[in-house]
Amino acid sequence: AGPPNVPRMAIEIRPIERERADDYTRAVWRGFHDPAIDDDDLALRRDRWVDGRWWVALDGDEIVSTLRTLPLGTTLPGGAELTSCGVTAVTTASTHRRRGLMAETMRRALRAGRDAGEPLTTLIAAEWPIYGRFGFGAAVEGAVYRLDASAARFAEQGEGDVALVTTETLLAEAPAVYDRHRAASPGEITRDDFTWRMQLVGTAKEPWKGFQALCRDATGAVSGYVRYRIEREWDQRVPANVVKVEELLGTDAAQARLWRYVAEIDWVRTVTAENRSVDELLPWWLADGRHLRQTERADLVWARPLDVVACLGARTYAAPLDAVIEVVDPLGLSSGRFRLRTDGGPGEAAPTTDTADLTLPVATLGGVLFGGYALATLARAGRADEHRAGAVVAASAAFRGDVTPWSVTWF
Repeated sequence: AGPPNVPRMAIEIRPIERERADDYTRAVWRGFHDPAIDDDDLALRRDRWVDGRWWVALDGDEIVSTLRTLPLGTTLPGGAELTSCGVTAVTTASTHRRRGLMAETMRRALRAGRDAGEPLTTLIAAEWPIYGRFGFGAAVEGAVYRLDASAARFAEQGEGDVALVTTETLLAEAPAVYDRHRAASPGEITRDDFTWRMQLVGTAKEPWKGFQALCRDATGAVSGYVRYRIEREWDQRVPANVVKVEELLGTDAAQARLWRYVAEIDWVRTVTAENRSVDELLPWWLADGRHLRQTERADLVWARPLDVVACLGARTYAAPLDAVIEVVDPLGLSSGRFRLRTDGGPGEAAPTTDTADLTLPVATLGGVLFGGYALATLARAGRADEHRAGAVVAASAAFRGDVTPWSVTWF
């Protein structure tokens, strides 16, 4: 509300100009309840500017809502990569809540992504209830683990030599390891130089402080890496340090070796790790898997097809299927009927006017696109309708993934 007798100005929603990049960044941090931002951080964000992707709601000259999109190479089952319109930095000023500003900004940004030829859109949801109404479905989960390092013994020793390295060395070696992980992990995304710098270096305001190590195989090639911090704790003069693993990737043999490395660091009682796969291999490498506990499991990446034909045709399938799928989209961006054919493996999809075998909300299609959730489960929960007997079971078997979706990169 403004002063008496002063009319409220109309809210304008549009991409902001490059000259106002700093104002945009300040508005984002204010929306996330952090009023302090320094010149170094402003400069870092300014360098990521892309025309037409930094969306705002303007009340006069004031930025009162923000949303940014970025093109992300995203892996589908089978290893194919689609460009998704990644949505991030979604905020609304506390003075302008519940006016529909974020909703309208989201609708416009998604239409822009579709018009730009980006067949998929993804985001990491701060709150579960918000994004389903825009057609997003929870698609990739993440887990947190806690290892009792003082008791754990490794039945699988892993392979390779581990050495601590500098940040610059890790910056040179880690991207190749990450890209191999990404290619094999449905739901994972590409990283640009900015993301690597933020992950490994941080900012002047919040520099990253920790250790990093490489694992090299018998030929000397880098096979994995780990980034971790150590919280120093003592319990009545007995060391009880905690290793917090921030990222650990590599071949299976390298991962086993690196887990053993962090668990065997002197004075360490506990190892914790976030952003891990819900299908973690570590318990199977331990002599007693109960020394590892999954302490948290939650949705992480949400997905929403913008071009159904492109999304269905890009991935591979675990079983044969010939079905007509009707997609219902609350925003009208992806609605239609589509015939999906596959012999198990690559699929072909095309629009059709044939009678539907299944009806799926677009959020359900997003939820099963990476193979992480069973369509049969979602159908039992009322999130799909079957029109031909056996269609749900057949489609669920086809959409199932042999590799559990996993994404370690926040955006």
